[in-house]
Amino acid sequence: MTVNRNPKKSRPYDEPPKRRRTLIPGAPDSAATGFAVAAALWFAIATGIGALAIAIRIVPFELAFGFGIFDLGFELNERRVDTAFVNATVYGWLSNAGFAAVAFMTPRLFGRPLVGEKLVNLAMLLWNMALAGGIGALYVFDLGPNAPLTAIPWFIGGGLALAALLITGAFLATAGAGIRTGYISTWFAGVALLGLAGLTGLSATLGLVDFLIDLPSLTVALASVFIERAIMTIWVLGMAYATLHYLVPRATGLPLASGGLALLTWVTWLALAPLSAVAELRDPQIPYFLTAAGSVGTILLLVPASLAVVNLAQSMSGRWTAVFGRGALAFAAVSVAFLMATSLLEAIGALATVQAAVAGTEWERGVFLWASFGAFGLAALGLIEHAMPRMLRRAWGSGSLAAATLWLVFAGAAIAGVGLMGAGLAEGSMLAAGTAADEIDATLLPYRVIGFLGFGLVALGSLTTLANLFLMYTSAEPADYAVPGQSATAAAGH
Repeated sequence: MTVNRNPKKSRPYDEPPKRRRTLIPGAPDSAATGFAVAAALWFAIATGIGALAIAIRIVPFELAFGFGIFDLGFELNERRVDTAFVNATVYGWLSNAGFAAVAFMTPRLFGRPLVGEKLVNLAMLLWNMALAGGIGALYVFDLGPNAPLTAIPWFIGGGLALAALLITGAFLATAGAGIRTGYISTWFAGVALLGLAGLTGLSATLGLVDFLIDLPSLTVALASVFIERAIMTIWVLGMAYATLHYLVPRATGLPLASGGLALLTWVTWLALAPLSAVAELRDPQIPYFLTAAGSVGTILLLVPASLAVVNLAQSMSGRWTAVFGRGALAFAAVSVAFLMATSLLEAIGALATVQAAVAGTEWERGVFLWASFGAFGLAALGLIEHAMPRMLRRAWGSGSLAAATLWLVFAGAAIAGVGLMGAGLAEGSMLAAGTAADEIDATLLPYRVIGFLGFGLVALGSLTTLANLFLMYTSAEPADYAVPGQSATAAAGH
């Protein structure tokens, strides 16, 4: 007779049930977590490509070789690297961070789980796979007269548009009719998502039509610069406002100082952001009053920026120790400063005399660095600092890595932006004086070296961000946080 020495083997009902894992995650916060991790990875990739883009300006070089089929080949040059950098920054780093903010904020502001969590996770895969393929295609296919954010081939850009549409649908389904009385961040996010879905769809349509009927180069160029500028003012700037208006009250533990100022910020931004994009249609065939109105719109974007700065600064009142610390509120405070500075620089750049001097120079790339890695970039890092412990259910406070990220990105973006903007001003003045090209390059070299060194600090900040997330997941103790779908009061507290 065989004796069972382990009684538990005879009682299978005592064994805990095995967890079933699905191919596509659908747990609460899984989409927000995935987008945040993807954003951190693209942050590192974008800064690496950006450092290469500045290095090519310092030591020019090109690389090209053919594949032997369909006249296709790999080309690496200044324009292609710069285009890849802009796409990796906006569609990779900033857009994934924006989607993470939407997926994290929406359930907590409306007190219900994100509708279609699995579908949003699928959209996350689609977005990032399309983007990776699109950036690779930038080194192979002809860029034509396209601006950087419309240069991805239409058959890949359609994947970006579809992913953006799926995420927008999930947001609207979660918000429902409650969006009319929702918190101001959801109003910013809603318009920004609709804008991104429409603009990426328009970009893919433009590429398809150009492929089918071969549009005039001028038409493609004007449409592409309009789309690119609109993506920056509607999607990127809109999500910066949405994130900051959510992050500051939760980081301070106090309500927003003024709901009326927040509403006025939203109204003025909504009116001026699309108008600002018209200023990019600089061509003699475009009526002057249109471009002039667009320039006025760019200048007046100072209004919503000023309103937001006043409102958020008042919301931080009484929490200055946290502002000058190393937590989420510190990231938000520096982001607000960059937001105001960037709006002021863009307003100055929209003046006719300044625009004539700096258009096409590295001034534009310096302002872009302040906008992408300063204004929204630091707001996104602040949201990650606030949200990731709650999404991973980990007890993880702001430590030395968070402080290192803050100072590296802050100092690096400031130095790199100043270096490249200085190069743009110098280049503009020398071009006006008729200086020879060789002399211009020699004069701009110190500015570009400063830009490269500064941006290297931002790249180091991306690595500390990845290290912080890794240690948070592997080393932090489990903690309990409110799960979206509980009572609205409990959920909104996180």
